[in-house]
Amino acid sequence: MIKLLIFIAVISMPTKVFSEQAWQIVTENYPPYFSENLPENGWLYDVTKAALKTQGINSEIEFTTWDRALKLLEKKRKTAILGAFYSVKRNEVFYYSRPLAVAHSGIFKRKQSTVNYDGSIQSLQPYSIGKEDSAFVSQEFTSNTELAITSTKSLPTSLYLLQQGRIDLVAGTKEVGKYWLEHNKEIALGKNKIEYLSPDLAVHKLYLIVAQSSYQAKERLYKFNGGINILIENGEIAKIMKKHHFSNEKITKYINFLKEN
Repeated sequence: MIKLLIFIAVISMPTKVFSEQAWQIVTENYPPYFSENLPENGWLYDVTKAALKTQGINSEIEFTTWDRALKLLEKKRKTAILGAFYSVKRNEVFYYSRPLAVAHSGIFKRKQSTVNYDGSIQSLQPYSIGKEDSAFVSQEFTSNTELAITSTKSLPTSLYLLQQGRIDLVAGTKEVGKYWLEHNKEIALGKNKIEYLSPDLAVHKLYLIVAQSSYQAKERLYKFNGGINILIENGEIAKIMKKHHFSNEKITKYINFLKEN
């Protein structure tokens, strides 16, 4: 009987170890950073997966709505969320990795239209602005009650309404908006009619976050951050970026960003 119990315990160990080591990552579609429709689920997930691999950790990713992703992480049904912005409130319940990327939030307009935008929220008050319902632009943008906001189900929907002249402006992430203008069939034909305005309303760093209440939360992030260092040192991160068609200049810039953060 004792031998049988020992045998059962031994054969069950690999499965237990694997289940503890495999990270279940969740996030929303956020191209060109990560998306279920991108090769390798996007360059930033490819980097994340490779960093974990250096620590002997496998990973899987699920794409869902942002609100559901947060709930899954809070309930500890997922290991981590990829691509979170920093917020003071969120920092109370989640631990943050080192910064992994940068996203710029701001304003899109029709090229033919005249808009008196000087970078301030106040200069946007005369205009109707489309924004994806769950998207975060900036704290000042969110708290301003004088803005005429039209909520939409997605950034492509907002950009479509802009092209049709039904709204004056769109607030959203520059990189994501430009991606959709190139790849979304409904708005790609009119992509040259839309431009992004300077300056940005906000610049956000993207992080991997884990629930503070989860098992070995700090240790998990320590391993992940260490994995990023290994990718930098062994040159693997440059290979990943090259695979996703980044120029040598952008690869160097990204590696320097990681080293500085």
